[in-house]
Amino acid sequence: MPPPRITLDRQALADDIRSLPSLPNVVVQLQALMMQNDASIDSFANTLQLDQALSVKVLQLANSPFYGLSNRIGSVRDAINVLGLRQLGTLVLAAALTVQFEKLHGKALHIDAFWRHSIACAVAARHIARLHGMNEAAAFTAGLLHDVGRLVVDSHYPEEAAVIMEWADSQDLPYFEAEQALTGVHHAELGQWVCQHWHFAPEITEAIAGHHQPGSAPKAMLADVVQVADALAHALDLAELASEAVPGIHRSVWQRLALTEQRTGVLLRGIEEEFQQLESVLRPRKETP
Repeated sequence: MPPPRITLDRQALADDIRSLPSLPNVVVQLQALMMQNDASIDSFANTLQLDQALSVKVLQLANSPFYGLSNRIGSVRDAINVLGLRQLGTLVLAAALTVQFEKLHGKALHIDAFWRHSIACAVAARHIARLHGMNEAAAFTAGLLHDVGRLVVDSHYPEEAAVIMEWADSQDLPYFEAEQALTGVHHAELGQWVCQHWHFAPEITEAIAGHHQPGSAPKAMLADVVQVADALAHALDLAELASEAVPGIHRSVWQRLALTEQRTGVLLRGIEEEFQQLESVLRPRKETP
């Protein structure tokens, strides 16, 4: 028997989302550059230099032990040459949104596990998009933000969020099935509202809104990519949660993406490797004495 139905005020949640601070303008500009195929190094460098904190972060990333150039990179332009435009956009967006995640979350959600799963889903989405010649930057961004609606509930209804998570664990259900059963409010819809408020491209907001409810389009869509990426990220258990229910993948989505067992095995290995690389740069583990 599920616990009594939980009531969440949809209008209050919508009002809360509208009152969220805007993303820093430089992040919006960088996201737009990432969506362009012909953006130049200079356009990235000039945009980054408008934000001192992000410029410092980029230099820290380029000088991290992972790239083997410790303390040898002194300019943003040189850092971009080291990181590459694709990796630069990935790292800056992930670093900037990590700050927003930490501002949003409440008491119930484990923010580190949430961050790890979001990064894993973003990496998985990019790998799948690459296989199908789709926009990798859009896929990474949609994967990174696919669960941001959960942060809204956690921030404003932490006790209710805890009940949803506890019931999901007790029933061995994916979170979205538990929230639907108990509240009728879907984090994918809330995530869509957040991304519209932050002025992300319609392609990204629509993918987040539909990543648990695929459409019937004849060809693969970004929402399909995010649904499979979410499932693969859960299957790899990169969030390091005690319990990890893997959401199902709709047959139509699997068919549109044409993922064979062999292809999936290659994907999983690539996702795990890139996740470890990203984590080592963005959140290096502290050494224990």
